[in-house]
Amino acid sequence: MDILSAVKSIEVVAAVIRQGDRLFATERGYGPWKDWWEFPGGKMEAGESPEEALKREIREELDTEIGIGRLLKTVEWDYPDFHLTLHCYICTLQGEAPHLNEHEAARWLDYTQLREVRWLPADEQLLPLLAAELLGVDPLLAGFIEEEIISRYAAFDKAHREDHARSVVQRALQMSAYYPEADRDVLYAAAACHDLGLAIDRKTHHLESGRIIRDMTRLGDWFGPEEIALIAEAAEDHRASSDHAPRSLYGRLVAEADRLIDPEQIIRRTVQFGLAHYPELEKEGHWQRTVEHLHEKYYYGGYLKLWIPESPNAARLEDLRKIIADEPLLRQYFEQIWAQEH
Repeated sequence: MDILSAVKSIEVVAAVIRQGDRLFATERGYGPWKDWWEFPGGKMEAGESPEEALKREIREELDTEIGIGRLLKTVEWDYPDFHLTLHCYICTLQGEAPHLNEHEAARWLDYTQLREVRWLPADEQLLPLLAAELLGVDPLLAGFIEEEIISRYAAFDKAHREDHARSVVQRALQMSAYYPEADRDVLYAAAACHDLGLAIDRKTHHLESGRIIRDMTRLGDWFGPEEIALIAEAAEDHRASSDHAPRSLYGRLVAEADRLIDPEQIIRRTVQFGLAHYPELEKEGHWQRTVEHLHEKYYYGGYLKLWIPESPNAARLEDLRKIIADEPLLRQYFEQIWAQEH
């Protein structure tokens, strides 16, 4: 007997339910894959079309109705006990809010959160396509960026891991809505590559990022020389302490997206950086370094510049400056973060 022909095959459908910039995911509450995450759906019954099966499964699992759009992808995946054929459709929610009849939990995930959950292996194959779907970029480019570029950030310091890269990507593309002339693929590549130079030298990482981008031959699959130059210049110009303004719209968007003015997060990343790069300092030394850095970069007269008028950073920067001005309050933030990070 042909061993491969003896493997059980299962054909299923799944709904990738989109609501704005978020996708609906569910956590299994049963079976050997309990606690893993997936897109809701199930097996096709005899005589059913994929669309009929998907509507039925969603009614049974979530007590709601969906509108079915295009087929996103059919995934073929070999699990230990069976071969799975998974047809995934982009869907919209048309009924009541989902009610979980079979699943343990559910979440609406945006682009930056897609990898926060543990996906079933077959569903995980969709993540680059889903990034392209949510960001509005070329799917093949997204496959390259998500798997081969953003993965490099895993080796960087705690403040510059994959979550940082994806946050910069998302914010840059969100702000580009005010600039219809911006090419989303160029901006996506620039935002994703902006910190690659950290692998070589932190002090000159923006310049190293530009060099890495110019040497990255795979970018030629999507961009011409002029576009690659724009991507490299955007990375070179993104650093807050740069002595010149960004040379292009892409540089301004990436620079602004890199400056998420979240007061608590900024203070936390300042402490994290100190712990990673100045391990010889005692607690009070880290406190003084935190105060000095926040004043030098973020306080009135600091070197941080905001480049995009539509950015929400202006109001948040004022909130941060109020905390910096109130030293007892800043010390409270520091103490709480120190206890969590040290």
